[in-house]
Amino acid sequence: MYKNRKYDLVIVGGGIIGTYCAYHALRKGKSVLLLEKDAQPYEASFRNFGQAVPSGQALDSWFDYGRKSLKIYKDLQEEVDISVVKNGSWYVASDDQEMTLLEEMMQLFKDRDYTSRLYTASETVEINPHFKKEYVKGGLFIPEEASLNPLVMVHRVREFMIKNLGLHYHNLCPVIAVEKKRGIAMITTSKKQTFWGDQVILANGRDTQFLLPEHYPTAELKISKLQMMRLAPQKKILKSNILTGLTIRRYDSFKSCPSFSKIYTSSEQKQLQAKGIHILFKQADDGSIILGDSHEYVPAGEQANFGFEVSSEINEMMLSEAKRITSLENWTVDSTWAGFYLQGTQSEVFTKVVDDVIHIINGIGGKGMTTSPGFTAEYIQKLYS
Repeated sequence: MYKNRKYDLVIVGGGIIGTYCAYHALRKGKSVLLLEKDAQPYEASFRNFGQAVPSGQALDSWFDYGRKSLKIYKDLQEEVDISVVKNGSWYVASDDQEMTLLEEMMQLFKDRDYTSRLYTASETVEINPHFKKEYVKGGLFIPEEASLNPLVMVHRVREFMIKNLGLHYHNLCPVIAVEKKRGIAMITTSKKQTFWGDQVILANGRDTQFLLPEHYPTAELKISKLQMMRLAPQKKILKSNILTGLTIRRYDSFKSCPSFSKIYTSSEQKQLQAKGIHILFKQADDGSIILGDSHEYVPAGEQANFGFEVSSEINEMMLSEAKRITSLENWTVDSTWAGFYLQGTQSEVFTKVVDDVIHIINGIGGKGMTTSPGFTAEYIQKLYS
């Protein structure tokens, strides 16, 4: 359809990074072609909780990208419904150590002018009566944070760009070669199509073994496998993102708390942490409850070592811990699935520029939904400054 046309920017990969690179470039008046290998993108950008929670990000870096992303989401929501719901986030402490971390984190957020409020155990349960009293030591609520529906958000942003910003989009278009030629980027597809761009961004996710594999060092990248599940639709009780004690112990932001290095981990917690389990809840529009998640890792390019199974043992561990935290009317598991994402081992995101015109952006890990719009805004700004 667009064969042989030259663009200011060609993007390979229609997930959240590729989509928001396109969005920011189009806002700058650039001509953009977005290429997607499948009928619809469906990888890590869609197999996640859909939570925009800057509060969990490293305070010295990605926290700010998360805040920028929240603003981008909310501003875009004013133009088109991309499924943003400003419902806030609850962190629920299960012991005195986690409560101390919440107290310290509230002060760190105050220093950064990021609104949060600390609640006692009784106040937390009064507001969230589905929490079990014996679990709750207190809570921290961040009102500005939001939920999105990962199954629709990227698709709606893309359709908005096609309709209103002049995006050219080509799906079912696997790219098999990218090289610099005549001073610009030449992109070749499996259908023998050729596209040209002054710049090209490769945001093609975990499948690093096909396109310029020599530029993805296995020592710097790993693949994470997550397990999640969806519980049967039921009465609407979860009004916010719910993040629990194991999440407090896992998220990067809490590592900035003075007491973090001193916290004690029980044998039960260690068993869960060995599987990368930390419990999150979110209730979808249809009343179903998304529950997870777990984390297992292999080096980049070795995803076959994960096998194809969804571990019933891990699911049972997550369900058991979830039942310790909250009371639900229905614990029936309607579906369970695995998600996979590429993650940097030596940096928070993997970027590389090849021959001045080929840009690799990958390995953003599990913070993609929270931080990608803000991070890509900065990347595109620098690209065209």
